[in-house]
Parts: sequence; structure tokens; C-alpha cells
Amino acid sequence: MAGCGLLTMAGLAGAPRMKLAGNPVPSAGQLQAAQNTVNQRAADLGRAEERLAAADARLTDLETRAGILTEDYDGTVVAEQQAHAAQVAAVRRLAAAEIALRGSHRRVADIAAAEFETQGGFDPMAAMLGDSRGVLAYLGLIGLGQVFARNRTDILAENTADSVVAGVFRAEASAALRQKQADVRQAAALKMAIQAAVTRQLAAVTATRSMTSRLTSLLQNAKLTGQSVAATRQAALAAEAAQAARQRAAAASTASASPPSFPDAPAGSRRGNIAAGWALSQIGLPYQWGAAGPSSYDCSGLTMAAWARAGVGLLHYAGDQWVEGAHVPLSSLERGDLLFYAIDNADPGTIHHVGIYIGGGSMVDAPYTGADVRIDDIYAPGVPIGAVRP
Repeated sequence: MAGCGLLTMAGLAGAPRMKLAGNPVPSAGQLQAAQNTVNQRAADLGRAEERLAAADARLTDLETRAGILTEDYDGTVVAEQQAHAAQVAAVRRLAAAEIALRGSHRRVADIAAAEFETQGGFDPMAAMLGDSRGVLAYLGLIGLGQVFARNRTDILAENTADSVVAGVFRAEASAALRQKQADVRQAAALKMAIQAAVTRQLAAVTATRSMTSRLTSLLQNAKLTGQSVAATRQAALAAEAAQAARQRAAAASTASASPPSFPDAPAGSRRGNIAAGWALSQIGLPYQWGAAGPSSYDCSGLTMAAWARAGVGLLHYAGDQWVEGAHVPLSSLERGDLLFYAIDNADPGTIHHVGIYIGGGSMVDAPYTGADVRIDDIYAPGVPIGAVRP
């Protein structure tokens, strides 16, 4: 918009500068500064949105890990509970084993006492000779000794077994439980650490989201400011152009009443000035498809109404207006000439837009839905397919 305005002013050299409501017209530098602010705010917002996306991804990852570690913790607690139950059972078995071990100890002590009293056993000859009961008593004594020897061996073996069992149960009752309790402590520590990380990351996401929201607001304010500056500048430049056009139209009208002053001015140039000047007076009215005034226009409706003020009838269709006059090269444009734009410049059947030339490389046109009649650079819609002088 600034470029179109500057080009327009280049073509209207000497036109007086205007002020809107007592305020100075925003300069091109001010307009550029406003746009620079918009660009900076947009860049800041873009970086903040990238940080927010990364923080959200990190939070999602941490929450997933927290869920896994929580489940691991729960499983470890269950294992510890099972280990505790096993430890209780092992303690019971240990108590029984220790009772058996104490019994074995007593039996072993009895054997030791008997060994001491008999000095290690029965001497066969002494027993036979010293026993008044004779040989039968001796034979009985031998049988008893053999039984006693076997019993002593069994008692010693049982004592050894009881000692081994008691040792196994004692180790089982303590080692397994200690390991499981250590696992629970470790799982609880990991759980607490990941939950703390989730809390910190959630705070970071909240802070980043708040910053993004503030930057979004700042960007919106910058855009509104830029739009206001641009609109003010465009309106001021358009008003200046319209005033200059009216002055030129008045001069042309005076010239038409005094032929000697403009001996070489063709009638078409006078009409072109009238059409261009009237088109400038419509700046700011909204675009509306199919409209031809008086409060809104589409592109061909504006050019038709402008040339009607100059006494030339055109059809309300850009394709028809393309053949309603003489084709002129872009290097020979005059005010009022119509500029046409096509999807394919090799095919006039694809013409889709038309504007009216006002000089200085600019035109007045009704561009599209949502925009107003305005001044545009003749190359703003693209390279023209050509120009027509009605």
C-alpha cells in the first residue's frame, strides 16, 4: 500500500499535502516501522510456540515415564509384600528347626555323657569275665552296644541335618526380605523423582503457555496498529490523489472550453481524465460481486461507471470491455485507460480483473471481496495482459 501511494504521489507532483483530522499523514518510515514491529512480534511468537511444543512433548514423555515407574513401584511393593509373607513363613520354619536342633543337641550331649561313663564303650573280655551272668549276658550286652552305636550315628547325622536346615531358614528369613525392602526404597525414590520432574515440567509448560498468550496479544496489537497506520496513510494519499484529480479534471474542463490552449489534446484524453478522476472519488467504497454503484462495486462495475461519467458506455463484464476500445501498449498508457489481468496472458479468455489507470504507475480498482475500492500498483495483481482505451 505504501508503494502504491508513493507511486501515485510521484505521478501527482506538485499536489498539496493533506492532513487527516489535524494529524500528520504517517510517513513511509512510520509504516515500515509498524510492519517491522509486527514481524518482530511474529518471530517472538513463533519461537515461543516452538518452545511450547517442545515443553509439551517433554511433559508428555515425563508423564509416560511417571506412569511406567508408578506401575514398577506398585509391582515392587507387591513383591516386597510377598517377600514379607515368605519371611514370616521362614521364621516359623526357623523356629521349628531350632527346636529340632536343640533336641539334637540334647541327644548328642547324652551320647557324650554315655561315652564318658563307659570310657568309650564295653571291653568284651572284661564284660564276659566280670559278669556273673556268664556268656548269655555277654551276648546281650554286645547286642545292646551295637544298637547303641547305630543310634549314636543316627543322632549325630540328625543333629548335623538340623544345623544345616536351621542355617538355611535363618538366611532365607533375612536376605530375601532385605533385598525386597531395598527394591521398594529404590522404586519409591524413582517414583518421587519422576513425579517431581513432572511437576517442574508442568510449571514450565504453564509459564511458556502464558508467555505465548502474551506474545499473541502483543502481535495482535501490533497488527492492529500497523493496519491503522496503513489505513490512515492510504486514506490520506487517496484523498490527496482525489484532490489532485479534481484539480486536473477542472483544468481539463477549462481546457475543453478553450481549444487554443490544448491544440493537440485528443477527446479521448479528456474523457480519460474525467473517468480516472471520478474513479478516485469512489475510493473506500466496498467491493461487492456484481455491483456497479452507487455504494459498492466489483472491478468491471467500477470501470463501467467511471467511463459512463465521461459519456462512454461499457458493458458490465471485463471480457467485453477488453474489446470495447483500442488496444494500447503499456509504455503509452494515459489516464483513464483500462488495464486487464488474466490467468494466462496468452489467452484473453482467462481475463478476470480490470482497473483504471490514474498515472504514475498506479490504478484505481475494486480488487476482491473483503477489500475496498483503492489505489494499487498496476503490477500488484500481476503483469497486465494489456490495456484498452475506450
